[in-house]
Amino acid sequence: MRGRDLRLLISGYYGAGNLGDEALLAGLLAALRDAPVTPVVASLDPRATTRDHGVAAVDRWRGLPGAILRADAVLSGGGGLLQDVTSSRSLDYYLGVLRLARLLRKPAVVFAQSLGPLSDVGEDRVRRALRGVPLGLRDQPSLELAARLGLTAHAVADTALLLPPCDALGATGTGVGEGETADGALVLVPRAGYPAVGNVLCDLGRAHLDAGGRLRIVLLHAAADDHEGHRLHARLPEAELVVPATVSAARSALKGARAIVSGRLHGMVLGATCGVPVAGLAYDPKVAGFGAEVGAPVVPIPTGSEDGSRAAAVAALTRFAVEPRLDAAAVERTTERARSGVRWLLDEVLHVGSSSDP
Repeated sequence: MRGRDLRLLISGYYGAGNLGDEALLAGLLAALRDAPVTPVVASLDPRATTRDHGVAAVDRWRGLPGAILRADAVLSGGGGLLQDVTSSRSLDYYLGVLRLARLLRKPAVVFAQSLGPLSDVGEDRVRRALRGVPLGLRDQPSLELAARLGLTAHAVADTALLLPPCDALGATGTGVGEGETADGALVLVPRAGYPAVGNVLCDLGRAHLDAGGRLRIVLLHAAADDHEGHRLHARLPEAELVVPATVSAARSALKGARAIVSGRLHGMVLGATCGVPVAGLAYDPKVAGFGAEVGAPVVPIPTGSEDGSRAAAVAALTRFAVEPRLDAAAVERTTERARSGVRWLLDEVLHVGSSSDP
């Protein structure tokens, strides 16, 4: 035990309005609450991070060098930060954080992250940068990639699973007031950048509405998904469109749903924390990884409308929506791995321990 709290700088994609990343941070902070750790978050919007999470924050660009100098340790995570499939900028930044920590002689850990997808060049960069860095990875595909790169990794889980129970949350949305019971709607979570995901969600939603069901569209990253969400809503005008501003509001919009079909990983994760059956579209290996862990169906993104893959995806998800199921025991096992991951972080990496289980 230290004579004072350990000052921990947390680096991730925070303050950008992506409620999946904000859920990761909220769950991590909840798990660290009783530990002798004083967290500081590197954020794109430090004021918003302090307002929403009650934690000190610094600008992730201008404030980074000073924050690392003042920190006792640096935590990179969680999320899908170490990838270069969309652009190399994410990898440049997060490897740069680790490089600066090493330059300033501060211990660093990669925690609650997925690894990849990576180009050949990206794999080489990650192999060199993470050699000797403690790695806590949240899904099996990432653990397998780390092993292929010759890196030793510890199996943890998504820290959004460590959010408080959904029981106290009210449901939100037009027609469902704060504190009321949600209406058993099928919830669709769109994602920009993958038109095939929107097409499958549209076909699924239309079939559900035509069968007399209720439908809700929930955006988890409004800044990125606004156009895609409104495009989907224009094609399914009978659906309710919900654009939550906070993690709590997002969970309220998911709580009590009949089922959730998500184009974003955290539509599945947050739904599972509220006991709602979830399914996903595999735009990234991390989605298939989470689905396998909790026994949730995940379908590949269709390659086209003429080869039958779109129809097959819609058919599989329609079967799920008709008879949705959640493997609560598998969700609890994965949540326990998230708890044990935090214990590993505190005891084995930061060497401070915890006064209670996270």
